[in-house]
Amino acid sequence: MTTYTNRFTWSKSRDDSFRKCPRMYYFQYYGSWGGWSEDADERTKKIYVLKQLQTRQMWAGKKVHECIKNVIEKIRHNTKTISAQESIEQTLALMRKEFLNSKKEGYWTEPKSCGFFEHEYKLPVPDSEWKNTADHVVTCLNTFFNSNIYRTILQLPREQWLEVEKLSSFPYSGIEVFVMLDFAFREDQEIVIYDWKTGKEEPGNHKIQLACYGLYAVKQWSVKPQQVKTVEFYLASSNQREHYLEEKELHSFRQYLEESVKNMKDLLDDEAANTASEERFAFVNNEKFCQYCNYYKICPRWTH
Repeated sequence: MTTYTNRFTWSKSRDDSFRKCPRMYYFQYYGSWGGWSEDADERTKKIYVLKQLQTRQMWAGKKVHECIKNVIEKIRHNTKTISAQESIEQTLALMRKEFLNSKKEGYWTEPKSCGFFEHEYKLPVPDSEWKNTADHVVTCLNTFFNSNIYRTILQLPREQWLEVEKLSSFPYSGIEVFVMLDFAFREDQEIVIYDWKTGKEEPGNHKIQLACYGLYAVKQWSVKPQQVKTVEFYLASSNQREHYLEEKELHSFRQYLEESVKNMKDLLDDEAANTASEERFAFVNNEKFCQYCNYYKICPRWTH
């Protein structure tokens, strides 16, 4: 039987959770731990299920990423590729299946199956909004299949391929930093990292995430910062933003990372054991944020 250890690691998503609300962060990384086990107490099991919930916007982004990854992997391994239309139809069929599972709250018996925040909290989302979500996925996928990068991927020599949406990590000051590059390859002397974006364009809002990718690339492939190019591809609009990494950005990111790690560890009961007590993690100041939190129904701020 596999024994899992709750190790302290860092990722941009973990940092985002902590900055949004420390108590939400606690539920996400500590309160839910072990909730998959039959021996877990009922509250831990409930937190674990709530952790898996996603909004329809998150779901759309996930389906786009999954479809693109599957297509690229088939190209990489020379397996039979299917047409863009077939790929989109398969994605929509899966979305219909996942929607029905969530609507009947199947995620309570199978926590890893698709479950929507909107269904769990009985939000009145009209059918037209769900259709808009599906239409958005189709738009994003059509953009990808009609893009120059897709044509490049089809012709890209295998020795230039690096990573396709793979959970990777690198060590930094004794901790493991996790990243997941949507697509990375070599082009001449450069490392090119593509990041598929399915939301609205937010110039400058992803600089920490992209700097983290860049530091990983520098360490993983032994290149200089200026040899790393990141491309944010906004699939809803077809716009792309290219950026070459600079040493000063890596310096700023290292400072950001160290401060983030310190702030998280300062709230632990035992840093070495990575144990934490719920009451040490404060609630977010802006209560309006709470209505969009997965853990609303179990958070003491609203249940006591």
